[in-house]
Amino acid sequence: MARILLTNDDGHKAKGLVTLYSVLKRTHDVYVCAPQTEQSGSSHSLTLRKPIKVRRVKPHFFAIRGTPTDCVLLAHHHLLPVPPDLIISGINHGPNMGDDVFYSGTVAAAIQGALLGIPSLAVSLASFDFDDYMPAAEWTEDFLEKHADRLKRREILNINIPAGKPARAVVTRLGKRIYHDEVIRKEGARGATYCVIDGTLSYELEDGTDFKAIADGLISITPLNLDLTDHRKILSYRGSIT
Repeated sequence: MARILLTNDDGHKAKGLVTLYSVLKRTHDVYVCAPQTEQSGSSHSLTLRKPIKVRRVKPHFFAIRGTPTDCVLLAHHHLLPVPPDLIISGINHGPNMGDDVFYSGTVAAAIQGALLGIPSLAVSLASFDFDDYMPAAEWTEDFLEKHADRLKRREILNINIPAGKPARAVVTRLGKRIYHDEVIRKEGARGATYCVIDGTLSYELEDGTDFKAIADGLISITPLNLDLTDHRKILSYRGSIT
């Protein structure tokens, strides 16, 4: 039995989180510390030097008026009696693939867990139309049964699961997300200007990527690294900059 912290960026009442909680608590010691309201796109933002409201929904289950990163930090340093063995962020409503990882509050929570030295998973249902999270939750439970012992400190796995009953899983790299951003400008009263960021998404379908795996009906597992250093560029710049 593992001590697992669940969080997300869709809010503590989100169906994906509630479903995963109901499955994992059958065999694990599960705590939930999730945002009070939806925090999609919050990335790794956190609340500094301001009060963060904590509400105990039920035993081992907390709603936080803050970001996913806030939730992980509060759970680790204050709400759990001892640090968790594993952090799972999700199950997210919609995919987190390619460049999405830089914006995703779901992935950011897993990154924060890894920064604290805890192996962490970001789990997403790669569909906005399909809302049966039980197959994805049961696959996650099975994955932990088989592989939890091999997860290391500071390890991050970004997992995207297609709609329906999951087929086999493949290990992938991040693909290329294409953002067709649109900023809609509106004029308000007294000369105020309002802007709304909107747009559409597409992607490049390359072999070996998370996008290709999902397109083929497969589960994508992408290991992420906390080190953003471009080590090849270090070599090219050495000796040329003084």
